[in-house]
Amino acid sequence: MGSELPAAAPPQPKRSTAAAAVARRRIGRELWQFWLDPPPYCRPGPSPVKDHFHWEVVIDGPAATPYAGGVFPVDVWFPYDYPFRPPKLFFKTKVYHPNIDGRGRMALDIFQDNWSPAFTISKLLLGFVSVLFDPLLDHPTNRCIAKQYKHEYEVYEEKARAWTQKHSSTPIVSHYPPYAVIGSTPPAVPHFPATAARRKAAASSASGSVSSSRIPLLMKDESIWRRTMKFFQG
Repeated sequence: MGSELPAAAPPQPKRSTAAAAVARRRIGRELWQFWLDPPPYCRPGPSPVKDHFHWEVVIDGPAATPYAGGVFPVDVWFPYDYPFRPPKLFFKTKVYHPNIDGRGRMALDIFQDNWSPAFTISKLLLGFVSVLFDPLLDHPTNRCIAKQYKHEYEVYEEKARAWTQKHSSTPIVSHYPPYAVIGSTPPAVPHFPATAARRKAAASSASGSVSSSRIPLLMKDESIWRRTMKFFQG
């Protein structure tokens, strides 16, 4: 069975009618695009969207990660002056991950100094999936899990799988509007092979041997998240 974290709306600044109208139009376009072309491993939440400034999406645990088979509901809250300020996203179930805190928040630089109005909710969700593949160990919210990931990966993987089974295994049926794209989750997001394989390749490279997996080792120290953001910004 899944277990959800308590939901709480983030504080909003004083509402400006004009700014909120602009934000609502922008969010409406992004919501439409999300329904027509959802990011890999992402789909609508179980309820129809009644409030443009608050809706729910579901991330299906990516293959080749300890989160595979998990179902992760995510709350999305948009500020009234969106897109000039970023939305707030919260995992509603407990997730054992170096970049996700006890309130379900994922720590990403894009939510702070690197935010741009050019980003969309679909790009953010794709970033979330990429960080599930490849944690940002240089900016963890949980240093103990980050240390475990770095030095005891097998222990981390076992515990992350156990948390996924305990807290995020309840099936969620998405609510699709009539014009939405309904299909199987795409097989992968744009990324280099899974973290475990990349770690082995890096170790193999450090010892002077040649990796048979043909992983581009020159890219091994740059996270999938940062490569994904460079792709969108380029």
